[in-house]
Amino acid sequence: MVDPVIQPRTGNIIRSPKVVSRRSEVCERLLETAARIFVDKGVNNVSVEDLLEAVGISRATFYGFFANKTELAANVMLPVFKSGGELLKRSKTGTPRARAEQLVDMYLELWSRHRHALLLTGMVDSTLFPYIKKAHEEFGAEILRHLQAVEEAGLLRNDSATLSYLVLAKTGIPLLRLYHKQPNFELIYRESMLALLLRERDP
Repeated sequence: MVDPVIQPRTGNIIRSPKVVSRRSEVCERLLETAARIFVDKGVNNVSVEDLLEAVGISRATFYGFFANKTELAANVMLPVFKSGGELLKRSKTGTPRARAEQLVDMYLELWSRHRHALLLTGMVDSTLFPYIKKAHEEFGAEILRHLQAVEEAGLLRNDSATLSYLVLAKTGIPLLRLYHKQPNFELIYRESMLALLLRERDP
């Protein structure tokens, strides 16, 4: 996708630093507001008019950034896949157990940086998926590479990187939502996720 700030859907590429800065602020406000509203109500239950009112922008401004609310929702989520992939690429070393721990820590980091966007990734439907397919597949490939290293060491509870990938997909975000208000949130989350992924250590 092109940068909607510098290259609007209508008109020429913007070169003025002041205009780019102003558009960047508006776009960021739109992305942040949309993330919260989409998570609260669901993408299908939010209209463009709802977004315009919440952000305080015109219809022309909205459509200068995004073709529709689905493209907006995709842009909300893309930083999750990009950040997650970058975190895993930087942590390709370590013992197999450390690789599993890095996966869990990645979820915690994404929760800290992109909470609403991360929650939104669990609400993707067939209409939205084509917009994020490539980024999602690249992110998934990085997760699988980590899990394969753990599988080769015989540490996975279910002996399968593919099945463990599904375990992460089904439980990673719901457990963040469940535990995040607990005072020892990160510890409980790490222990719970690692118990789902890894065999028990020898006494």
